[in-house]
Amino acid sequence: MQKNNENIKKVLLACWLGWLFDGMDSSLYPLVANQAFNELLGKDDPNFGFLASVIVALFLVGWSVGGFLFGFLGDKIGRAKALSYSILTYAICSGLSGLAFSYEQLGFYRFLTGIGIGGEWALGVALLAETVEPKKRINYSAILATGFPIGYFIAVLINHLISPFGWRPVFFFGVIPAILVFFIRSEVEEPEAWKKLEVKAGSPFEIFRLGKKYSYNLLIAFLLGTSCSIGSWAVLLLWFPIWIENSLHAGLGGKTIATFTLMIFHTIGCYLAGYLLSNFKRKNVLMISYLITFISAFYMYNFLTEFNNTVLIITAILGTAFGVLPASFAIYFPELFPTRVRSTAKGFCYSTGRIFTAFGALCSGMLVQKFSGDIGKAAAIMSFVFLIGAGISFFAPETNKEVLPE
Repeated sequence: MQKNNENIKKVLLACWLGWLFDGMDSSLYPLVANQAFNELLGKDDPNFGFLASVIVALFLVGWSVGGFLFGFLGDKIGRAKALSYSILTYAICSGLSGLAFSYEQLGFYRFLTGIGIGGEWALGVALLAETVEPKKRINYSAILATGFPIGYFIAVLINHLISPFGWRPVFFFGVIPAILVFFIRSEVEEPEAWKKLEVKAGSPFEIFRLGKKYSYNLLIAFLLGTSCSIGSWAVLLLWFPIWIENSLHAGLGGKTIATFTLMIFHTIGCYLAGYLLSNFKRKNVLMISYLITFISAFYMYNFLTEFNNTVLIITAILGTAFGVLPASFAIYFPELFPTRVRSTAKGFCYSTGRIFTAFGALCSGMLVQKFSGDIGKAAAIMSFVFLIGAGISFFAPETNKEVLPE
């Protein structure tokens, strides 16, 4: 029992740090986009909005590829082993982004970074869900989800301290997660549920041959993951810091305060998801969280025109509601699929949908161009994707809150 408890702690630490570094490496680019493009393309380039979104689109396409492929590797060779490969991939390639000397090179390195990050999301959730005891799984998964916003928080701090010396050193900090690989390879064991499988996954396409029940689960989870993903990038992660700095003229200090506020309350929302899903129906929690996220994002971008306390209050509400969503997926998605394909299915639902997110990011960039650089108006329109997510949530199936499908 003592040995099992120690392994659970190691798994939680490894997966949480993986999500934390995901959040850090994912967020570095939006924070330094202004500086990077001023150097690579020239200051005040009229195509900034669209080209900035192209880089994000490439990153998200990489995320979708990595989620599917690394997810399958997790089912095939083991969650922990595949997790170490995915972290190593995004750590090295994030550092290489700081060596880019053209717009095209930066896009290529961000694509490779996305491949590694996409894999980590799928693998960490499956590894933790199959390792912890059923009664603690929901709370542990909620704790896991807090890693991403805390990673964003760290990225904001790094940007605030380092970016005055240039945008390249900010990316170099992205190499730090590589250290985590040594811990995972030496200390983290594969979950018993996976080791007991007599036949491991033979193809990543097995998730499409699971029968009517699991096919329905796959469709709903995919649509939920895709709507949240499009909203997170086309409304928040890409444009929020740029909107604060450019449209509200808040400068580096204001951008730092606003993004700190967003991520602090995002973290609170992640942890709150554990309580909510333990006490209320899955579909109700998801639907209400989507609705509050939509209302607060639409109001903020559409009606706020100067940086003040109102911006921070709405940001806090938005961050809390939005934080519930990815944490809910970390808890809910493993309940929808059997052990044999759990990692692949999770990767498909939350990561492969980012192909559509890439198009969403491009659409948001084109809207910025169409509205002559008005980021607020473009992001307000894109926020309707959260309203679509609320509608999809109505059809979400309820699951057993303790026992995962074998």
